[in-house]
Amino acid sequence: MAALSKKTPSDEHLGETKNIVRAMAWLLVPLTAGSIVFWGLELPGAPILFTATVSAWAVFGIYLVLDRLVIRTAGKVAGHILMPSGASTPGAKPISHIQAMEARGDLARAAEAYRAEIAGDPKDVVSCEQLAQLALRQLRDYELAAWAYREAERRADTPARKFGYGLLAASICRDQIKNLPRTVAELKRLVQQYPAAPRIDALRREIEELKVRIIEERNA
Repeated sequence: MAALSKKTPSDEHLGETKNIVRAMAWLLVPLTAGSIVFWGLELPGAPILFTATVSAWAVFGIYLVLDRLVIRTAGKVAGHILMPSGASTPGAKPISHIQAMEARGDLARAAEAYRAEIAGDPKDVVSCEQLAQLALRQLRDYELAAWAYREAERRADTPARKFGYGLLAASICRDQIKNLPRTVAELKRLVQQYPAAPRIDALRREIEELKVRIIEERNA
């Protein structure tokens, strides 16, 4: 699994919500003032400017609502799934020799070594994660990456982590392998096996949306 940084972003990071709010304020406040002046003076184009200003505020408001209710919640859920507490994280596994192969560029041998580790240890999640990342980032072997994440799912010790690995495998089917029927099958399996998973209703909606896309592509 990709190593996710736990470092707190800088206050100057453009993606911080407060910086986005500041930037939008600099844009929308003058625009609002201008639209009011145009409207009061009954200048040409005033209704169009006023409508555009109201629409801009509405879109900005929707963003703030989504950021508060959806984006941040999804981030917390992903954090719990993909960066579990130390109590549920498997202990360090001596795979430095395989990582050395990767560093030397001996990627095929490294992949085989990871597979051997996985086959020899039914509780080995670390090698599954490492193999998935090697396959995704360097080998571009997406079938192998999906297989590795499914193996990690089988070995994970909590339902949340199992669901997270299964979701990663499904996302590879959708985004890299680009096989929508297979993606739907993977997502259906996750819904059935982990009905108490966070935001499971959103997953059900995605399944229905993918079904519509499949039908549209077949009829195109």
